[in-house]
Amino acid sequence: MRTDIIRDQSGEELMQQHNGTGPAATDKERPGKTGVRALLGLAAVMGGLATTPAMAQEEGGAGFWGRDTLTGDWGGVRSNLEEKGITVSATYTGEALGNVSGGLRQRAVASGLLQADVEADLEKAVGWQGGLFHFTGLYTHGRSLSANFLQNWIPSRDIETAPNTRLFALWLQQSFFDDMVSLKAGVVPMQEEFFNSEYAANLIGSPFGWPGSFALNYPGGGGYPLSGPGTRVKVKPTENLAILAAVFSGDTAPGAADSRSDDPARRNSSGTDFSLEAPTWFGEVQYGINQEKDAKALPTMIKVGGWYHNHSYNDLRYAENGESLAFMPDGTPAQRHRGNWAAYAILDQMLWRRPGDTGGGLGFFVRGTVMPDDRNQAPYYVDTGLVLKGTFEGRDDDVAAIGFAYAGASDRLASLDGDLRAAGRSTAKDHDYETMLEVSYRYKVTPWWTLVPDAQYIMHPGGSRDHVDSNNETIKDAVILGLRTVFTL
Repeated sequence: MRTDIIRDQSGEELMQQHNGTGPAATDKERPGKTGVRALLGLAAVMGGLATTPAMAQEEGGAGFWGRDTLTGDWGGVRSNLEEKGITVSATYTGEALGNVSGGLRQRAVASGLLQADVEADLEKAVGWQGGLFHFTGLYTHGRSLSANFLQNWIPSRDIETAPNTRLFALWLQQSFFDDMVSLKAGVVPMQEEFFNSEYAANLIGSPFGWPGSFALNYPGGGGYPLSGPGTRVKVKPTENLAILAAVFSGDTAPGAADSRSDDPARRNSSGTDFSLEAPTWFGEVQYGINQEKDAKALPTMIKVGGWYHNHSYNDLRYAENGESLAFMPDGTPAQRHRGNWAAYAILDQMLWRRPGDTGGGLGFFVRGTVMPDDRNQAPYYVDTGLVLKGTFEGRDDDVAAIGFAYAGASDRLASLDGDLRAAGRSTAKDHDYETMLEVSYRYKVTPWWTLVPDAQYIMHPGGSRDHVDSNNETIKDAVILGLRTVFTL
């Protein structure tokens, strides 16, 4: 999963959000020493930064360790661009992690994401009142722990994907009526517009951004690292109420065929290959309470929304003739269902505010979604958690978080499991659910450097307590430990 900056219609940074999609395709296994080298390499990078002389070049009096970005102001170029309304930024996220028990086998891997953003306030830049331009490019590298060694439904990390350099966002936004209405069009990531939680964004497991049920069931996953053409309109009639509607490309990785990879990120490797057919329609209503900075009561944010995808989906159990697929020859066409939909709700609630601090305190989130049971492997999804910002005296920017995610299997899929046993084609038990429990801590080393130690426990990888892979190996519950480092460049 990836780290993005979510902005409101005026371009103001609101919060960090991450998103994820289904596991990337597996690659060939390398020797076990690869993970060790990855851990040592990450440690060397961090150690090198730690030994940088404390008297490094100062900018604005803050010095190397106190400035906001690792690379500084570029001799004044960065600040000059910002005066003209142009913001150039980049973030590098790298991590080493491994499953110390469970999964298919124990391995350690390393992966990374470089995200570059350019945003222009067109009123400052060229006099275009209410205009905003944005570009995001991604470079990803490394291996996927989930696809290669866990084979779970919900990827362990929000940045897991196939190695690529790709376009992620390229859009124009026009605001009207003192920013009460905004219209955005171009290559628009749907996961940056909908189903966002300020508190859930502090966790790095992929389901706490783009939910696991969407990533598993939607063509191409619908989330990071893929995006496609879209148009979004946002209306904010009051300070507390916002209404969003959008239409997006219904397939961000077309061409699923024998000649192309099953992995959507490899099919659309550049981020520029997408279909304009079978659109997806989104809608969301957001209602905030006590959102003002000087509000004395604790803030609440409620979001209710859904989407409809105008595409055909296979039934999970039945063939075209109404018989179970378990009793039909391989390759028999399944029943087809026209369209797919999801309904969801989100609650972000601050439970306790640190005295004298408008930002620090304890927050709670819960998100849930439901989809049709006959065409979606995991139609029932819920996640919840607690987030504490400002963990100790003097650690105002540190964040401790714990989250739990549950993806419930389709009853139609479980019935097919029973049919397969009756037909003598399988001995596996019914699909039931997959869950993830995560505990993480964001340690702010400097304004531009954050360390995130993290632990996860994944139960029933693959949605079954005795799920087996193609080699008939049982996939066990997994314990994952990792260390992430994030540099604001």
